[in-house]
Amino acid sequence: MLTISILAAVAAFIHVLFFVFESILWTTPAVRKIFGQSEADARTTKLLALNQGYYNLFLALGAAAGIYFWNVGHIQPAVALLTLSLGSMVGASLVLLFSAGVKMLRGVLLQGLVPAVCLALLWRLN
Repeated sequence: MLTISILAAVAAFIHVLFFVFESILWTTPAVRKIFGQSEADARTTKLLALNQGYYNLFLALGAAAGIYFWNVGHIQPAVALLTLSLGSMVGASLVLLFSAGVKMLRGVLLQGLVPAVCLALLWRLN
C-alpha cells in the first residue's frame, strides 16, 4: 500500500529535519527561535541537542529501511522496522506531551501524529 510508504517517508523526513536543526543548526537564531532557546541556553544545551538530533536521524534511517523492505515485498522485516522506528517516534512525542504539557502540543503533533497514523494503517493491514 503506497499510503504506508508515503506516511513513513513523511515521518522520516520530519525527523531528518529535527536532526539538521538539533545537530547542525542548533545555535543559529532561526532554530533558537523555533525551539524557544536563548543564545546562552543553546550554547549550554548544544551537546544534548547534538545527541538528540542523531537519535532522530537513526529513527529516520530505520523508517527508510522499513520503507525499502515494504516496497520490495519483504513485509515481515518492514513491519518490524516500521513498528520500532515509528513507534519510537510516537513514544517520544508522548514523553514530550506528558513532560511539557499542552504548551508543546505543536511539537507533539509534528513529531507523533504522522507516525501514529502510519502505524495504525500498518497494523490494520497486518
